[in-house]
Amino acid sequence: MAYVQIRTSDNYIYANILLSRLQEEGFDCHLKDENTVRVDPLLSPAIGGIKLMVKEEDEARASAALDRIEAEYLSTIPCPKCGQYSLQRLKKVRSSKNFFDALVSQLFMGSTQSEQVFYRCIHCGYWSKKMPDAPPG
Repeated sequence: MAYVQIRTSDNYIYANILLSRLQEEGFDCHLKDENTVRVDPLLSPAIGGIKLMVKEEDEARASAALDRIEAEYLSTIPCPKCGQYSLQRLKKVRSSKNFFDALVSQLFMGSTQSEQVFYRCIHCGYWSKKMPDAPPG
């Protein structure tokens, strides 16, 4: 039974929330490298963070479920700039441009492609590399 990585996180609380939500929906999944990151957070960039792993055959369904869960959550957070409830999660995938870059990326990040996630407000164009915090209360 092979498992594949569908998400990474530097925050073990967020990773466990995603894990719990997938388990509630019936997916067989686990976290990889969670204890290492919790014990020494400075190692997180070197090992690629906490990895959310699912069965290979469930990858597409689990990824779609996580996209839906995160979209539902983002619809409850107002934009920090304009106050509208119109945030969306976007991904930008960057491939290595040359052999040396690919080798370094493979050695240190485990892949020749890097994925950058950011959040953007559809209404005003505000964007951030981290998910905006939910309002207090």
